[in-house]
Amino acid sequence: SEYLLLLTQAKELPAQARRLCKINDGSLHAQLLEDLHLSETTPSPQSDPVITTRKVVSKGQNQVTIEELAILKPQTIELSCYLTDIPNNPPYLTGYWTKDGKGIVNSEETVNRTNEQYILKKTFDILAKDLGNYSCIFKEIQTQVTFVLDVPVIKDKRDKPIVSYTGDSVVLACKLKQTPNTWNWYKANNTEKGLINVTANPLNYKIFIHGNETKLTVLNLTEEDSGKYICSAEFDIKPSESYIELKVLSYIEPLKPFIAIVLEVIVLVTLIFLWEKCNKPQNDNISAGENELCSEQISKLTRDDSNGVENNTARQRKLEH
Repeated sequence: SEYLLLLTQAKELPAQARRLCKINDGSLHAQLLEDLHLSETTPSPQSDPVITTRKVVSKGQNQVTIEELAILKPQTIELSCYLTDIPNNPPYLTGYWTKDGKGIVNSEETVNRTNEQYILKKTFDILAKDLGNYSCIFKEIQTQVTFVLDVPVIKDKRDKPIVSYTGDSVVLACKLKQTPNTWNWYKANNTEKGLINVTANPLNYKIFIHGNETKLTVLNLTEEDSGKYICSAEFDIKPSESYIELKVLSYIEPLKPFIAIVLEVIVLVTLIFLWEKCNKPQNDNISAGENELCSEQISKLTRDDSNGVENNTARQRKLEH
């Protein structure tokens, strides 16, 4: 019973402590040595690297198939091309791989027919610099499958800027199917971009983040807030960015074309009035000098009206741009 008690206590000790135990019983001593040996020499099991597999089946010859793959983190990926329904079913085909249209060194191989299909596989280690278009190509029949490896793309991009007015607030939004690690907002400044810090500018910005979407609220707009804003979805492999252009106008800006039209109408009415006055039957008491003055006024108003039309056209073109 004492040996059993010692055995129980010894097994509960850590490996380093068990080395110090001196027990006279041979069987117990052997058991302890075996435990020590196992704990010190047995390697911890290591899991094999995870390989992501993507398979595309292409039927017939002279076919081009495109498969888009969203890559969120660095990984090892196996790309497989399965080719079927080939006329005459030759015993083999020649296949090779390209990246962004350039042949990959030592990728060409003979692909034998197996169960009425041809299978071309290759494994790639994908980091940020390795993203791109990977294509498997079968030479003899001009068939290829292209795998587009990239971070998820924010597709709701605007072709036209968002227009708002001074003193107002505006909400800029971005959304993805996948959920990134986090979101960041930047404001473009020529070739650089500055991170928008809500904590430092609580009166100017508010940022809302909820999983796969984010919103930036710009408060108390001024004309200096005009420009490009960047929403950035942060993934392990690289960020995915989208640009939103904001244009801030003063409230009088939309009224300028109407003001110009009103001024032109006033000038036109004045011209008509002067023309009628100068061309009505002349009285004897109207001197030749008054006629000359009338002609000069009409000429001046005509020139001013012409300049006004040109300036208005220029302003309208500027607004359109």
